[in-house]
Amino acid sequence: MPSKAPAARTLPAKTRILRAAMLLFARTPFSETSLRDIAAEAQVDVAYVHRAFGSKAEIFRQALKAASPLDDLFAQPADPDTVLERLCERAFTRDPDCVEDVEMLHLAMQSCSCSEARSILEDLIRTEIARPLADVFGHKDTGRAMLATSFLNGVITMRLLFGSESMRNMPKDQMKALLVAALRGVMSG
Repeated sequence: MPSKAPAARTLPAKTRILRAAMLLFARTPFSETSLRDIAAEAQVDVAYVHRAFGSKAEIFRQALKAASPLDDLFAQPADPDTVLERLCERAFTRDPDCVEDVEMLHLAMQSCSCSEARSILEDLIRTEIARPLADVFGHKDTGRAMLATSFLNGVITMRLLFGSESMRNMPKDQMKALLVAALRGVMSG
């Protein structure tokens, strides 16, 4: 349901489009979200959406980046333990119905079965997470980093998507420590 809040209408149109895309892609698969849906949610003309972003794929790519800016993951200090701590902190996503809380994973989970979205996701994960993570650990290839990313994604999926009660009830600090140790084992082992 489009948010018709007057305050949202005061944002620049391109910002409203990106925010609308983030929310829609977090709730609806890429293949089921249209430029018309995004335009309606952003309260702009569909032609403007197309002019501003060029394609649904580009809006999706930009929404992924906006949902989870990754610059902070590899900011200094970028030693292995600090990077793993930052990466695992992202396992505790919040409410995908609130644009400020939408994470890349919300968008990925909705759209991973769509081949066009999947290629965008894979490229982003490889270039923005796996390659820098492999570099931090001194690995030439991204195999271990892709495995670590896959493991973390699986944990997040079980906890949030499937709602595993035992995982949701585990104290955050305890789960985070276990995640960091597991990822350290994958990256260093």
